[in-house]
Amino acid sequence: MYEQEEVPQTVWSRWILAAIRKIRSQKQRPSVERICHAIKQHHNYHEDVVAEHLEAAVKQGTVLKVYNKGQSSYKDPGGLQNRTLNIEKGCDLSKVVAKAVRELGERDGSTLKSIEKYVRQSHTIVESAEKDLKTALAFAVKRAVSKQLIFQEGKTFKYNFNHPSPGAKKKLDNTRGSLGFGDDSDMQPKVIDVRIEGWLIYPNITVGFGPFSYRKKVFL
Repeated sequence: MYEQEEVPQTVWSRWILAAIRKIRSQKQRPSVERICHAIKQHHNYHEDVVAEHLEAAVKQGTVLKVYNKGQSSYKDPGGLQNRTLNIEKGCDLSKVVAKAVRELGERDGSTLKSIEKYVRQSHTIVESAEKDLKTALAFAVKRAVSKQLIFQEGKTFKYNFNHPSPGAKKKLDNTRGSLGFGDDSDMQPKVIDVRIEGWLIYPNITVGFGPFSYRKKVFL
């Protein structure tokens, strides 16, 4: 038998946040299934009821829903707000915007409003008299689009998964360096001479050929 007692959403949010913290302490991803299982260990409610209150907590901003590699997970915004974001003149929030769009993972794209909500939930915002967060984000989405970190569809923005991450680019550069290559400007075409000489072996007969020489353009 499942519990029938009506429980306020504030209590549900407290249970959900406790479940998220417990799951993360076990080095696991707080998915819907794991949150439902953690809550059912103490409160006997059906998974559908837990999932319904979980989504309500997301809408209220009590819980942060993010996507990574196509899988959804949930975070405690309070645990993320130790990251301080200073909004000053000239600050570049393009990477913050790109991360927000990627983690929101909204199928139809994220609006500027939902990006702002995510950033406020996941950071402690320190705004200056010169610039507020909303203005800074409006400029940042344009810069992120120009950098091809995200792309725009109407009034929404989607993450560009084809854009190499800074970590991947750095790894590629390190690999090229270890092989003796510099940056792309060092890869100039060079012409080398190729010489071919050998033997063709057939039944009952061996024929030699060459030498032949030709020139080939390569990158070194």
